[in-house]
Formats: sequence, C-alpha cells, structure tokens
Amino acid sequence: MISATYFDGQTTRRHPVTLMMHKGVIAVTGEGIRRSVRLSKLNVSERLEHAPRIMRFPDGGFVEVQHRSLDKLLRKNGYRDPWVVHWQQNWAWSLIALITVLTLLIAGYQWGLPWAADKLAQRLPASLEKSLGDGQWKLIDEGYLRPSRLDAAEQARLRQLFAELARPRGEKTVYRLEFRDSRIGPNAFALPNGIIVMTDQLVTLARNDHAVLAVLAHELGHLQRHHSLRQLLQTAGTAVVVNLLIGDVSSVAAAAPTFLLDQKYSRDFEREADRYAIDMMRENGLPLSPMADLFERMGNALADADEGVEGEDEPLEDAGKKPHRTDFSDYFSSHPSDQERIARLRAADARQ
Repeated sequence: MISATYFDGQTTRRHPVTLMMHKGVIAVTGEGIRRSVRLSKLNVSERLEHAPRIMRFPDGGFVEVQHRSLDKLLRKNGYRDPWVVHWQQNWAWSLIALITVLTLLIAGYQWGLPWAADKLAQRLPASLEKSLGDGQWKLIDEGYLRPSRLDAAEQARLRQLFAELARPRGEKTVYRLEFRDSRIGPNAFALPNGIIVMTDQLVTLARNDHAVLAVLAHELGHLQRHHSLRQLLQTAGTAVVVNLLIGDVSSVAAAAPTFLLDQKYSRDFEREADRYAIDMMRENGLPLSPMADLFERMGNALADADEGVEGEDEPLEDAGKKPHRTDFSDYFSSHPSDQERIARLRAADARQ
C-alpha cells in the first residue's frame, strides 16, 4: 500500500488516497474515493527521474504517484515499460539514437533531399516550369530591365555563335536568349521557362566572345538541370524538416537555419552549372580562362562600388588582387566564392 493523490479529471481538487495493487488489479481508496480497475486498462506514464508517475483511468480520472516503490509494485503485477522507455533511460542507447538521428538528418540534407528533388523535377510537367518562368519573366522584364542597346547584328551574331556550339553528351535543352539593358549592371540568369537573359553590361565587361559563350553555357546548365524547380522543391523540403524540429517557421530563429541550408543548395547548383559550362566549352575546344577573367573583373567592379571608386578600366593583370569576401561570409551567399570559381575554371583550362 502506498500513498498517492487522486484527481477526478473534472476539477483541480486533490484527493489524498492510498493505492493497492494485487493480481493485476489496482485499488484506490480515500475520503469519498473508492475505485478499482485492472492495471491493463490504465495508461501509465513513463518513469522519469524526478517527476511523479501518472496512472490514468479510462474516464479521465488519474492518480499521481511519487512513491519509489511504485515501480516494484508495477513489475510484481506484470507491468513492463515499453522498450523505448528503457532506451531513453540508458545513456549508451540514447547516445546511439542521437547519433543515428543526426546521421539520418545530415544524409537526408546532403544527398536524400537533392536526389528526391532531382527525380521529382524531371517528372513534373514542363508546363509547370513554363508557368513559373512566364510569371518571373513578366515581373523582371517590366520592372528591372530595358530594351537592349546592343546592335541587333551583334545580338544575332552572339546568338548564332552560341547556337553552333555542341552540347555536352548531345543534350538538347530548349532555350531562348534575350539581351537586355539593366540598371542592376553586369548579369545573366536563366528562368525555368527556358529564357536566358544576358545584360548589355555583361557583354561589354566580358570583352571576349569566349567569356560570353561560357556564361551562356553556365546558364544553359541551370536549365538542363532544372535548378529553379529543384530549388523550390528543396526549399519546401527543408522548411518542412525545420518546422518539424523547431515547430515554428514563422520565427526568426526558425527562418535562419532554413535560409542557411537553402544557400548551401544554391551554391551547389552554381557549382553544377559551372561544371556544365566547363563540359560544354571543352566539348568545343574553347578556353575557360576568359570566363575566369570576367569573374575577376566583376569582383573588382563590385569592390570599387563598395569603396566608392569611380570605375576606371583596370589592367587585367591587376585583377583579382582586391579583397574578396571572407570564408565565413560564404555561408550566407547563394554563389560560391569568386576565388573558388576562378580556380576551378583555370584548372579546367590547365587539364586541356
């Protein structure tokens, strides 16, 4: 017989009671309280170090027991804690479980989610990507771009040069190349509906057809690998997992890890597009160093803008000597560092 506290499930009033257990039947008695029920009908809470155990009756009433002899009494009457409870209370099993969960989360983030998004993106209808891209193109073209100032003949010449390039592995990705004047400066990007946009400012800064072609090949890589759609799918998957772990994606604390994890995926897509550009340029026997030179000029132009320096045309041999972002800031960026990309492109040239 042990002392306990009974609650009727209707009020917060505490009822001091005594609890007995015999042949699988539990009996609770106290002032105005007399209940008995088979132990198998009760819901017994798991054993914790300092908290009392709760034994719930089917009608909502429950008994709160702090007495240490309860565990022994339960065992004598055939009650056994679930195996999960035993694991939770064993530090070795808990450590193994923690390592297993972390391993699964890391593997899912690193390989599982990208693999699933890749497979799904290849099976979703092309009309979905077109619809997404059409909406983006309308918004961007009307809000941030102006008609190209490049000579029409020059645009046609660049289109023809790119169209004549052989694709890696014979792939045939449908695209449409658009030139635009832009207030955002040198840039190029691909939309999921197959439109590749190159700004006049980037053509001017490139100074070299090979640099222009390599950038276009990079953007074609984004289209060929369905990066826009995969980014959406992976972002959604990351948000679901973070929500499950943290419970509230509306808070900054929950949004920050989602943002950082998404940036890593974005950097991976850029690396994949760079590899596609390398494959395509090598397929056609063209050099990658002009694209590396272009990245250096873009980095220096950005550094000059940050320092408020008027843009003088800098000798190419001095390019790349300006400070670049730190390794730590790479984690917040959607693109790999310029140093990494330039080194990859020059290394590809060296292997030819």
